[in-house]
Amino acid sequence: MQLENGFARRVGAGAIALACALVSANGAAAAPDATSAGLPATSAEARAVFAHAKDELLQILVIHKATRARRATGTGFIASPDGLLLTNYHVVSKIALEPESYALELKRTDGTTATPRLVAIDVANDLAVLATDLRGQRYLPLAPKRLTKGERGFSMGHPLDLGLTIVEGTYNGFVETEFARRIHYTGAINSGMSGGPAVTFDGKVFGVNVARRWLDQLVSYLVPSEHAAALLVRAAAQRSIPADFRVEVAAQVRAQQERLYARLLAAPMPTTTMGRFTVPDAKVAFVRCWGFPDEKPERLYDRDTRLCFSNSTLFVDDRLLTGELILTHERFAAHELGAVRFAARIERAYGADPTIFEVTPNKKEFTEFRCHDDFVRRLAGTLRVALCMRAYKQFARLYDLRLRAVTVDSSSSALLSTLSLSGVSFETGRRFAQQYLEAISWTN
Repeated sequence: MQLENGFARRVGAGAIALACALVSANGAAAAPDATSAGLPATSAEARAVFAHAKDELLQILVIHKATRARRATGTGFIASPDGLLLTNYHVVSKIALEPESYALELKRTDGTTATPRLVAIDVANDLAVLATDLRGQRYLPLAPKRLTKGERGFSMGHPLDLGLTIVEGTYNGFVETEFARRIHYTGAINSGMSGGPAVTFDGKVFGVNVARRWLDQLVSYLVPSEHAAALLVRAAAQRSIPADFRVEVAAQVRAQQERLYARLLAAPMPTTTMGRFTVPDAKVAFVRCWGFPDEKPERLYDRDTRLCFSNSTLFVDDRLLTGELILTHERFAAHELGAVRFAARIERAYGADPTIFEVTPNKKEFTEFRCHDDFVRRLAGTLRVALCMRAYKQFARLYDLRLRAVTVDSSSSALLSTLSLSGVSFETGRRFAQQYLEAISWTN
């Protein structure tokens, strides 16, 4: 997707490796001059794939009604004989959430336009289906089998409004560190290509362009074709279009989060050791932990930090990302700081803003945090605990949770632990916070 306000979490602008063919003003395929442009020539395979598939691809324009100007652009492709078009949910999220302010327009390779309708979404897999009047035309079939790691693929789309582009890349299997299943594709997917197809040499779609790793090179992501196929079946079978897609978005976010936390809560919470403390951990592939030692020797105390976060973010719209799980543990030890000053330092850390890990701060989206502060006594010591929650204003039964716990049993050492959950149901958040708190203990 290309957004005029420069939104990029993973999908970002950058230098384009244009081993590609561009569509000229009259719609004819025109290969760039490799010598004059300083770019590698397109391969015969890429030219053949492009010639076969280019007419099934369309540029998607999201139009701001009040100004009649573009708000976002992306790519879609005809994926069924009845003219259903596949793209990313994030390309058309404004249509789902603010249909009174935005409109959709399709632009064909010959320059003509069409008006589609949003009929189905899959927020977890970042997919959407549009109904068009392009029945009976050629379409791109979804691949019935998975590729082998190392096979070549061809990704197509409209990067940065430069025209229809094809990029050769390599299939590298599934990403192990994402909760939602994604294909790791080594190829230059750029802003505006979101929703376009990634195809095999015989023109079958094995993935849908969704993102690239921001500021890294040629690390891109595709949604596997089986998710697209499932959404197409659902779109074709549904009797009516949802009257309010905001209700559908909330339900899908809750369902995805329930799947994530059901997995995390299925077994006792794992732990790890930091000095004299045992702290909660999350030993699953989609959660990564990083350690940060204190690097300021002039301090009169030591602080070591362990930060764990999940790759489970869900895009709701360009102002709201949710689905994060963040665990932070800070171990403090005074070596030259007196007891009073050490206690004051810990108190400041404990009282910090609960939105410290905010990804998309937006007061229009949330209520204010409501917090409860109390002491929890254990056999080995005492914790002071603050639990804060806030509700989503537009999406029913979704909450953000922040939990902060600090040990108060020593004048020379302390543990400050913070849990941040986004987009969970009240009950799921409460259950996870309880297990998290129970996992904090003392080793001696």
